[in-house]
Formats: sequence, C-alpha cells, structure tokens
Amino acid sequence: MAVMDTSALIDLGNGNRRILEAIEKAGGEHELVIPAPAVFELSAGSPAGLDESRRRLVGIFTVLPFTSAHAEQAGNVFRQLKNKGREIGALDAMIAGMALVEKQPVITANAKHFSRVEGLEVITY
Repeated sequence: MAVMDTSALIDLGNGNRRILEAIEKAGGEHELVIPAPAVFELSAGSPAGLDESRRRLVGIFTVLPFTSAHAEQAGNVFRQLKNKGREIGALDAMIAGMALVEKQPVITANAKHFSRVEGLEVITY
C-alpha cells in the first residue's frame, strides 16, 4: 500500500505526468489508497464539494478510514513538530500519522511538509 496525499490526487486528476512517475517509483507491490483526510481536503477545496470528476477519481481507490490509532499517531506527529517550530498543519499530520501506523510511504508533491516527519517514507515528484 502507498498513501496518496491531496496534492497527489489533484495532480493525478489534472493529468500531471510527474505523479505517474512517482506512482511507478512506489512500485507495483503497493496498492494506492486515499486517506480519509484527503477526501475532506478535496471536499473543502475549490471547487466546493466533490465535483463529478473528483468523485470519479476518489471512486477509483480505496479510502483508508481514520481510526483511533491513526488519531493518536497524528496527534504525536502534530505535537512533536509544533514543539520544534516546524508545524505542518493538522490535516497533513493526520495523513502522516495514518501512513506511519500503516507503515506505508506517502506519495506527495509537498515534500516540504512531509519530510519533517521522522520515520515517514516520502515519495515525491
């Protein structure tokens, strides 16, 4: 499994070829999943709500539910980075926490945020 963050989903939906290279880099052994907070971000973004194209995109993948184990790890990530003055925001901390619990890499264009998370494998493009 590999976890695709919101930037990766948007770029995939926009036909960005670099995301395809990152997915290939993740290797064929990884099933791609969307973390539930990424669906939230897509829904809250512009255009407001999941338009038809984004709904189809989300429907291609399994959505990874946000569990209490994910919440605990995300809270730890958020607190540790905040204490270091390197905060990444709650939603990115949630996605990072989910990937850490699942022991899976995150595919993202936002290496600036996710590379701050200790122990998280980041596949960027």
